[in-house]
Amino acid sequence: MFMVCLAAALIPLRTTVSAVNDRQFFQQVERDLFAAQAYAIAKNKNIAVDFFENGTNYYHIYTYDSARKTIEKREIPSRFKWDARTAGTIVFLRKGTVSRTGSIFFATQEKTTRLIFLIGRGRFYFTSE
Repeated sequence: MFMVCLAAALIPLRTTVSAVNDRQFFQQVERDLFAAQAYAIAKNKNIAVDFFENGTNYYHIYTYDSARKTIEKREIPSRFKWDARTAGTIVFLRKGTVSRTGSIFFATQEKTTRLIFLIGRGRFYFTSE
């Protein structure tokens, strides 16, 4: 009986831990994107961001020049799967704007989180579907 109660108590704990980990991951992505945008403005360089680069669970931030320089490369947790609706490369231009609008989808079994890039001032935000 004790084991049944313990197992029932751990199920909500697992979903809580997963939600906290997801929130931490998206906060890190947001910080990295703001840093990439600031780098583009400060160094007067175009900065590219690839999510799920070449089918891998990484996002890669690098200079969009012939001499490609990695600024940041981080792992995307394996619980997030690539979604076919995901945009290709997002480029922050020298003035901090993005080259085009687009969305990046982070899909899990429970929900899909969408990172939306807006044209104009280079703004972006997350939304859950």
